[in-house]
Amino acid sequence: MTFTEETTRAGELLDDDSITVTDLPEDTRSAAEHIRSAFVGVMDRMPDVVGAARHGADTVADHFPEAVDRARLGAQETTVSLQSLPDPTLRLLAAASLGLAAGLFLRGAPRVMTLAAFVPALMLGGAIATRPLVVTRKTT
Repeated sequence: MTFTEETTRAGELLDDDSITVTDLPEDTRSAAEHIRSAFVGVMDRMPDVVGAARHGADTVADHFPEAVDRARLGAQETTVSLQSLPDPTLRLLAAASLGLAAGLFLRGAPRVMTLAAFVPALMLGGAIATRPLVVTRKTT
């Protein structure tokens, strides 16, 4: 008899109410008891896992508005500081970021790395595009 047939037979025997675990052969009995004890152990720990997950979700939900505000403030400060750089510097940094991202993409690097190399170009492009327009008049 194969192992699969033995486990199927053992499962059928365990489902039958007239047969107890002690009626099973020794090796099948020990395997069935081991599986049963492992399952009981998992089920005993389930409420703790669910409670920990609920507590973690509540903590994240409580701190989420603060995290969003801090991220928005950080992005605004970064944009303002980037906008203070001269145009040639911003263009050079954006081109370097685009070049790195293109090289990684062509080389077959993981998408996460390629995206990480492309993000600075997006930020620099956003800083250039949202820069306040300064009009200067030439005096003759």
